[in-house]
Amino acid sequence: MKTTDHRLTERVAALMRAGGWQQVTITAVMGHLGTDVTGLGTDGRRWLLRCHSDPDRVTPVDVHRFAGTARQLRRSDVTMIVVDGPARLPLLDAASTAGITFVDAASLSWWTALQSRDL
Repeated sequence: MKTTDHRLTERVAALMRAGGWQQVTITAVMGHLGTDVTGLGTDGRRWLLRCHSDPDRVTPVDVHRFAGTARQLRRSDVTMIVVDGPARLPLLDAASTAGITFVDAASLSWWTALQSRDL
């Protein structure tokens, strides 16, 4: 699952900061178990996000592996994958089954604004 786009990661982190998240950190380096961005929501929930520039290179197995890692380490309350483009139905199904929020980067500005109001 090596399709991290650093520009997308930077954009996600900037939108989180603008939306009121605290302690937003870009962790896109080896050793962070596939997590690209972490942040703390205004309600205290910890968020782990993975960013992918090419949704066609992400598989349902990748989605479940990321969800399992987040669960196993108890590092997040919300686990999310952001892709730069529409995701195929098998990925959306895998995310739903694994309890992961799956967001297309094109709708990310709208999504972060909505989340910051709801938090």
